[in-house]
Amino acid sequence: MNFQKLFFKFVIVLTYLLRVTLLVLPIALVIVTTKEGGWRYGFTFIQNNLDVAFFVSFAIGFLVSMYHAVSFDEVEGAPAQNYMKSHQVVYVKSEITLDEVLVWLKADKNYKDVRHDNGFITARKKVHFLSADKVQITTDKGLYTVKSSPFATWWFIDFARNYKTVKALSKFIKFGK
Repeated sequence: MNFQKLFFKFVIVLTYLLRVTLLVLPIALVIVTTKEGGWRYGFTFIQNNLDVAFFVSFAIGFLVSMYHAVSFDEVEGAPAQNYMKSHQVVYVKSEITLDEVLVWLKADKNYKDVRHDNGFITARKKVHFLSADKVQITTDKGLYTVKSSPFATWWFIDFARNYKTVKALSKFIKFGK
C-alpha cells in the first residue's frame, strides 16, 4: 500500500471518528451527568464527570469507525471516491436491457417496491433493523448508472452495505448473472 492511499484512508477514518464521537457525545453526557453517585457493581473507577462522557463517546466512535473501515476494506474493489461513503454511485457499460434488469430485481426477494418509470428503475433494498435503502438504475445508450443510498440523507455509516448493493447490481448488469 502506498503512502498516499494510507494517508487518504487515515483522514477519512479520522473524519468518521470525529462525526460518530460528536453524535454519541450528547447521549453520553446525559447518561453520565444524570447518574446519581458513583457507578456501582465493581465500576468504582468511573466517576460522574465530563471526562467519562468524552471517553465513552470517543470509545464508541472509535469502534464504529474502525468497523466501518474494515467493512469497506473487506469488500475490496471500491474506487477511492466511494471509500466509506454511504451514498454510492457506479457506472457500468452493458448491452443488457433495462427490462431484463427489472425482471431480475422483481425476482430477487431482497428488493421491494420495484418500479420502472420514464427510463429508470427505482427499488428499495431490504435492511435488517432499519428502513430499506433506496436504489436507482438509469441507462443512457448502454451506460448504466447504479445508485444506492440509505433511507435518510443524514445517515453516514452503513458498513459498506450500499457499496455491496451497487457491486452486486453492476455485476448482474455487466455479466447477466
